[in-house]
Amino acid sequence: MSTLMLNKVLAIDPGFDRVGVAVLDKEKLFFSECVETDRKLPHAERLLQIGIAVRKVIKKWKPQSLAIETLFFNQNTTNALKVSEARGVILYEASGAGLEVYEYSPQAIKIAVTGYGKADKKQMEGMVWKLIKLPTPNGKRKKRLDDELDAIALGITHLATQKGI
Repeated sequence: MSTLMLNKVLAIDPGFDRVGVAVLDKEKLFFSECVETDRKLPHAERLLQIGIAVRKVIKKWKPQSLAIETLFFNQNTTNALKVSEARGVILYEASGAGLEVYEYSPQAIKIAVTGYGKADKKQMEGMVWKLIKLPTPNGKRKKRLDDELDAIALGITHLATQKGI
């Protein structure tokens, strides 16, 4: 197995409405997207959508590890519970596939990517574009949702902090 294959990480910015997903190594981004669950579906079916999407990405890209953002609790406990359940589905799929799981706080990700723990979304996006080669169809930056960019930043954080990778 090549060294490149040993260093592939699945990075996920967990959510319930939207889940940021990225697969990358130190050299390049292989895949990224924002999985959006169907708001018309019942709660359990939306969790199933997340699980199926994660399972497909793992099967196609064969990462060795999962980097996932820790849950940041704010005032909205209902949303926090839904995101917690989504994280559980994601962790279940990763563990079932034999991936090593690593967790990072939002502040740790901001520090790793920008050097500043209170960086805003614009600063994070600018550094992500500088730190990893992102595909630019027709020479233009593809519009990416914050969740997708957060997943890419999470993957960059993981790869930068792991010894021997």
